[in-house]
This record gives sequence, C-alpha cells and structure tokens, in this order.
Amino acid sequence: MSGAGSATQVTLRPWPTAEKEDLEPFELDRLLLQLTNERGHLRSITEKTLQDEVDSGRDVAGDVMEGVEQDEKKDAPKLEDKLKEIAATKSEMWRQLEIAIFYARNGLDMNALLLSKEANKHLESSLSPAVRANIPKTALGVTNGPAVEQEEGSPEEKQRELVARGSRMEALDSAADSILKAATRLETEVRKETKYWNELLSISQKGWSIQRFRRDIRHSPFAVRYGFSEASDHFKGRGLAPLRIDKDGSIILDPALALRPKTLRVRVSEDGMITGTSSLPAQEEGSSLAIEKSIQLARDSLFEEEIYYEISLESRGLLPYEVELRNSVIHLPAPGFGGHSQCRKLLIDCIPRDAPIPESENHAENHTEDWLAQNVAEALRVLLAHEHRMRLYRRSQPPAPLTQNKRPSPTPPLLHTLLAFFSHIKAVDSLQHYLDATSRTLSSAGLPAVSHVTRETTWENLSKTISESRRRHLSAIDKILELFSRPFDGVATLTLPSSHESRPEEITIATRTYFGNPTFGFEYKVTLPPSSGSALSLPTDHKREFKFSSVADLESYLDWILSLDLSHALVAKEHSGRLAGIDRKSRVSLRSKEGKKRIQKDVIVQFAHGSLMVKVEATELFDRPPPNEREYSWDGTHGKSSFRDKIKSLVGPN
Repeated sequence: MSGAGSATQVTLRPWPTAEKEDLEPFELDRLLLQLTNERGHLRSITEKTLQDEVDSGRDVAGDVMEGVEQDEKKDAPKLEDKLKEIAATKSEMWRQLEIAIFYARNGLDMNALLLSKEANKHLESSLSPAVRANIPKTALGVTNGPAVEQEEGSPEEKQRELVARGSRMEALDSAADSILKAATRLETEVRKETKYWNELLSISQKGWSIQRFRRDIRHSPFAVRYGFSEASDHFKGRGLAPLRIDKDGSIILDPALALRPKTLRVRVSEDGMITGTSSLPAQEEGSSLAIEKSIQLARDSLFEEEIYYEISLESRGLLPYEVELRNSVIHLPAPGFGGHSQCRKLLIDCIPRDAPIPESENHAENHTEDWLAQNVAEALRVLLAHEHRMRLYRRSQPPAPLTQNKRPSPTPPLLHTLLAFFSHIKAVDSLQHYLDATSRTLSSAGLPAVSHVTRETTWENLSKTISESRRRHLSAIDKILELFSRPFDGVATLTLPSSHESRPEEITIATRTYFGNPTFGFEYKVTLPPSSGSALSLPTDHKREFKFSSVADLESYLDWILSLDLSHALVAKEHSGRLAGIDRKSRVSLRSKEGKKRIQKDVIVQFAHGSLMVKVEATELFDRPPPNEREYSWDGTHGKSSFRDKIKSLVGPN
C-alpha cells in the first residue's frame, strides 16, 4: 500500500536538455502550452518562484524521491534510447494535434457555409483563411433543405431531365434569335449612320456651314446654316435648318425648306403692255434634287424674299416719287429716253419659281425690254449683297460713343439707288440730246461748236477712284458699289460759237442726282465763261453760276445764252462800225444805206429747240414805214449758207 501510495505522488519532470541560445517557434509554443497546463496562468510564474519550489522540494516526499533516484540508478536506460522514444512521442503528438486542428477548422467552415444563407455581417470572419482566400463570395449560400431522393432511372427523373433539356434548348434558341436581331439592328444602324455622315460630309465639302443642334433632339443632331449672317432680323432666324435622319439614313430637311422656292420677278410695262420680263430659273423635279441643291434653292429663295421685303418697306417713303405697292406688286417709274415712252414702269414682285407665265406675256415680240428687266433684277441682288458686306464692315469697326438715344437702322437704299440712277441717266441723256442737236445746228451754220458729256465723273477713271478710297479694308467691288450710294455727278461742256478756235470758251453744265437727305432729285449747275458775263452785263466779281431743277428751264436758259452770244459777241463785234444799238433780247441794230436813204436794220438772233433763226427788220430813220422782215433758219441740215455769210447778205453793205 505504501508503495502504491508513493507511486501516485511521483512528479514528472522534463528531461534535462542541453541549453540552446535560441528556441524554434514551435518549441516555444509547446513550452508555453505545457507551462499553462501545469501551472495555470503564466502571470504568477516567475524565475524566483520556480527556484524556490526546486529548492524546497514541495509536494515531493523525501523517501520517495530518494527511492526513485535509487531505482533510476539501478534500471536507468541508455541516453540514446530515451531520446529516440521522446522524439517519436513528440512527432505523434504533433500529428494528432494537426489532425484535430484540421477537423476543427473543417467543422467551423461547414457551419459557416450552412449559415451563409442568412444575412450575417460576421460570416467572413468566421471562415478559415484558406477558405476565405480560395472560395469567392458568390459561391456561398448552401441550401440546407431536405434533399428529395429519386431512384436513378425513374420516369420522373427522365421527364424532369427532358423538361430541363427542352427549357435549355428554348432558352438557347431565344438567345440566338435575340443575338441575330441585335446584329441585324446593329448592321442597319451602322448603314444608316454611314449614309447620314456621308451626306453630312458632302454638305460640308460643298461649303455649307454645319453646326451642332440641340442635344436633346435625337434624330436631328446637326443643322445647316444656309442663311446670311448679316441679313435683317426678320430673316436671320430662318437661315438655320435641322438635318433630320430618315429611316434609311438619308437626310431630311426642315419642312420650311420643302416649301415652294420663290424668286424675284421684274417686268417692264410700257403704255400698259408688258415689254420685258426678267428670266426665271428653271424648276427641277423635287425627287431628283440632291441635298446640296435643295439647300441652295432654299438659300436663293430666302435671299429673294429678303429683297422683296426690304423694297416693300422702302416703297412706303417713296410715295411722292410715284412709287406704289398695289396687289403685292411694286410699281417703280422708269422714264424712257431715246425715243421710248414716258409712261414706262417697272413691276417688281416675288413669285414661286414654278409659277406659270401668263399667255399675254409669252409672246416673243413683246420682249424687247428683257435686258432692262434682267439688269434691274441683278442690280437689286448685287445691292443687297453689298449691303450685307457693309453691315459686316461697320460691325468690325470701333463702336460709336454710347448714347441714350437708339441709333436708327434704316432700310438698305435699293429703290433709292434705282430711282437716282434712272433720274440721273434721264437728266444726262436729255442734256446730251440737247447738246448734240445744238452742235449739229451750229455746225451746219458754219460755227465751231463742240460738246462733250460725261455721265458720271467717278466712272471715267475707276482705278483712280478705287485707289483714292479712304476705306482700305473694303474689296474693289465694294468700293465700286459704294459709289452708287453717293450722289451721281455728271458734267457736260459746250464751246461758245463766238469763241476763237485757239482760245475756246466753254459753258460747263454739272449734273447732280441724289435721292436722299438733303436733296431729292436732280439739279443742273451752269457755269458761264467771262465773255458771257459781259453780254449779260454782270459785275466782274459776280459768281457766274446758275442752278436749275428741270430740263426745260435749262434748255431755255442755254438757248438764251447762245442767242446772246451770237448777237452780242459775234454779230456786234464783226459789225462794230455799223452798230447803232444792242439790248439783252439778242437784238442788234446796225446802220445801213440804200441809195440816199439811211436805213437801220435790226438783227434778231433766236436759238430755240435746236434750231437757229436770224431775222432782219429794216426801218427808215425818219418816217419809219412798216418794217420789212426777212429771216433765215438752220435746223442741222447740211448744205446751207454759213451764219456769217447770211448775216452779210441780209444786212447789206455799209
């Protein structure tokens, strides 16, 4: 009993091992685990407490320890066998520990997988590192419902398998159909986009301005700017049209562009009959028109409508000049010259390009004035285009000082320019017609008379006019067209018949025409040479310039000046020895003898309407019998006697 009791109190102590400087990590873990199992918590274990227990031999009986030591000395095994046994035991313990850890971890992972179907935020932390690293999150969610056991090869299993296979085949067919439809739709969209972008590129290459449209519109992402940037406010907004995509990818223009294009028509009416019409462009079929052609037609139509709109507004201020707007037709007087009727008018309106021509205007023999109508239509287009460029030029200049008053924006002077041009041409041509008739008449009378007419002084030397222009940044064509917005100045000269060929004296007639402030219409300014001033008994410091506003007054005045020049400067000077008197009515009194009688002959020179007439009235100085009149005239016909010879023959010897 005592031996058994003493055996139960034996204390197992670790075999003394050689001291090492460093311990392996697994050895350190094993020692810490052993100490924890034997001594409890490691907090109370210190080197001193362990040494005290060893020294005191607590819990160990002295005789027992002594008997054990004696037995150990008697039956002590060899050291090598003991080391092998300890190593084998150590390996077996580690293997069993690893197996236990493996099964424990698998159990924890299985529980976590079973619970993964529930919403748990700490699920991932409960998994082992190997499972967490190798299994994705989407693989979690194992169902733990009871499995229905089916016998292999049963009818239900076969039916279920067939149904599953059919469902998979149907899903695959549906997926294939969807892919084919998507591919077809993609091909269609690609074809549409390719066609749309090709047409868009073609429009851009033709010079049209393409810009991004509103982003919220899917079927019209782009728009074309076909209008003019300097157009009036009424037409500036109409110059932009969206380019819509059709079902086949082609471009559909805005409905505004699909309207009937319009054009400006100018007709010439003479005595109520149409004698001229401006040419209308040929209308093509809409289906055969390319997209660029449609845009060009819309641009031309908008430009023509703007011309008509501007001249309609302008015609309201030209009512005093017989400009009328009746039934959407503008009536503009275009006075005839050179044998044409004085009742000629221009009829301007805006009509569709495909409008039918009335039967009464479709006769070739009535189109003798087509050139005039076409030139007027082209002139209106050129003037409006010039106005657009001038607006751009004015906007590019430094702005005027700020003011509270709103600056006026007058309408472009289109009809004003036409009226001024027609009036100036009429005035100059009437003057030229008069001077030509006068020159022919004086030449037929043997008197030197040379006339020269310049319609417009700035037209004589355009290169000089362009080079001297102050607006350097304008183009040459704009500098030329700018001349039409200024007063038209013409000049004409006529040599006096009494002047000597070596020292000719001329009458200068300046013509000025302008329809705008401060003058409206035309005027003539006559400048006389010094010799005419003496005939008119004008002071030497008097200004020899006279203005007239009508052709009739000018012709009457020039006839009087020529009559005075012929009578005072020619007849009176050549017969100065016989001169008895002279007056301002172109009457010259000359003394003459017929036998023993003293006769006074009055020579009256009259120049009127291109005809020269000389009348001689003879009277006796004392009893004054009724006058004896003799006269002679020249009308420009060649082969007649000269003026000087006829005066000598009518007056007689001294």
